[in-house]
Amino acid sequence: EFEQITVNEIINGNGKEFPGLINIIFQYLESMNIDIETRYHLGKYLEFISMRASGKIQTTATWIRNFVRSHPNYNNDSIVSQEINYDLIKMVEAIQKGQVKAPELLGEFKI
Repeated sequence: EFEQITVNEIINGNGKEFPGLINIIFQYLESMNIDIETRYHLGKYLEFISMRASGKIQTTATWIRNFVRSHPNYNNDSIVSQEINYDLIKMVEAIQKGQVKAPELLGEFKI
């Protein structure tokens, strides 16, 4: 027997029979003898994955699409000009260097 469920339900559970992969992994980690620091870091990664799956933070594709669509030189014609592309790359570089915060993309997580 099977049923169709969303990625969010697969990752975070559906509140019914299936607890979600994140909860299964947390239960497994509880049974393992791992140090506190490793457990903390794994927990942060799992929280990030959970938030991505639930839509609380954007996927990279959604973030890029929103950046292009909101660029002042975008003409809603599906053409990404060199200027838009350059600005996108510069923004990604600034985010990667920690010069610009992108909570809609990374939540409260730090690179």
